[in-house]
Amino acid sequence: MISSLLRFLAVSGAAVAVTGCVSDQKAAQMKLEQQAVLGLNWVQQSGEYQALAYQAFNTARRAFDAAKARDGHKKAVIVDLDETMIDNSAYAAWRVEHGVPYTKPAWARWMEAKQATAIDGAVSFARYVNSHGGRMFYISNRDDTSYAASVENLQKLGLPGVSRETVLLRTTQSDKQARFDLVKSKGYDVVVYIGDNLNDFGTQYYGKNNRERRLQVTAQQKQFGSKFIMLPNPNYGDWISGMADDYYKQTPARQLEINRENLRVWKD
Repeated sequence: MISSLLRFLAVSGAAVAVTGCVSDQKAAQMKLEQQAVLGLNWVQQSGEYQALAYQAFNTARRAFDAAKARDGHKKAVIVDLDETMIDNSAYAAWRVEHGVPYTKPAWARWMEAKQATAIDGAVSFARYVNSHGGRMFYISNRDDTSYAASVENLQKLGLPGVSRETVLLRTTQSDKQARFDLVKSKGYDVVVYIGDNLNDFGTQYYGKNNRERRLQVTAQQKQFGSKFIMLPNPNYGDWISGMADDYYKQTPARQLEINRENLRVWKD
């Protein structure tokens, strides 16, 4: 009788501990998602974000016009899609509302919904390039299984020249350099790259931590605004995983700690 009671209490205690742990992790995940709220408000509501988007595409147009393609080559512009040409902030806001992390199934449902909107200035810039002797290439790390839905979304927004040749999604690897090189192999001189992530500008940034990425930016500083055009994205990107090794393998609670540990704090 006593031994049965003890076993019951042990099992009950373990169940309570597991439940408590799950509850704590859920609370930490919700808190982690809540950290995105101001960034999302800024992207969705501020004139400042809108101004930076127009500024980026105005700069890109001037850079495109000024660039001279190498002899025998045609001018090309390579752009990222998500948070560069199209805005997925409504999906990110849905995650905040539900307190859930990024998951492939939910992201796939969002892409299938085809509700991404155009970033200010993106469509007019793309049309300008394609009507002034250049060609747009859309190179994204959306999984290639989303090709049909992604293309339909892009066409609905009025982005030009969307086809299997110009929309290159991820098949085997997220490093985009091989796809950049594929465009070049077809006789194009890529004169402008546009993205919201340093990885959108080449393999020199891929898989690096933030210190290494900043050093590379310093080394290439003269190319920003002339060949590399950056769109702001405060909500996600490789700058987050660049804060710590295996960042996304950590628990939500540990990710919160890493976020705080990376702050430069005034020592008053």
